[in-house]
Amino acid sequence: MNTGVVVGAYYIGKFCLFPLSFSSAFSGLLFIGLTLLVPYLIYRLVKTYRDRCLDGHIVFVQALVYAMLIMTFGSILAAAAHYIYFAFIDGGRMIAALEQSIEQFAAIDLSTLETAGNESSIAQLNQYIEMMQTTATQIKALTPIDITMGMLSNNISWAIIIAFPIALLAARRNRNTANTLNQPNNQ
Repeated sequence: MNTGVVVGAYYIGKFCLFPLSFSSAFSGLLFIGLTLLVPYLIYRLVKTYRDRCLDGHIVFVQALVYAMLIMTFGSILAAAAHYIYFAFIDGGRMIAALEQSIEQFAAIDLSTLETAGNESSIAQLNQYIEMMQTTATQIKALTPIDITMGMLSNNISWAIIIAFPIALLAARRNRNTANTLNQPNNQ
């Protein structure tokens, strides 16, 4: 759980960039970059646990469970911060930013596509805009706890997926045990 607090603090720090990404492209890129670094962070934490607490030996199942647990604990801690943000801080800014993006996208001049004879492209673009507007309407109906539980579910799902390759990379058997298993029994 202590390592889960480290992961949770990382998730919370990364999430602080999420609302800023609506107004700053750099914040959005930094958020994506930090998100892509999560597997490396988890690998380093599992490797540190293996080397410091288990004398450099960890089997696949131990590494898998440890990676999933620290990401789950981190996700639960981050879920508390997500709820606080959406319930008390956001005030509808995320939805407003999404609606503004949809309006800007819908305001694109389609006359260049019309002159090129791309009626099917225009129809697809209009369908896409309609779908985005429907999605925005559905998101508006969500309560802060709905959004938080959705994000928690998403984080735990990704934790399960990410834990498998991390466990494969971090697993290391005791060399003495491995040699004993490979030697024939002379008794």
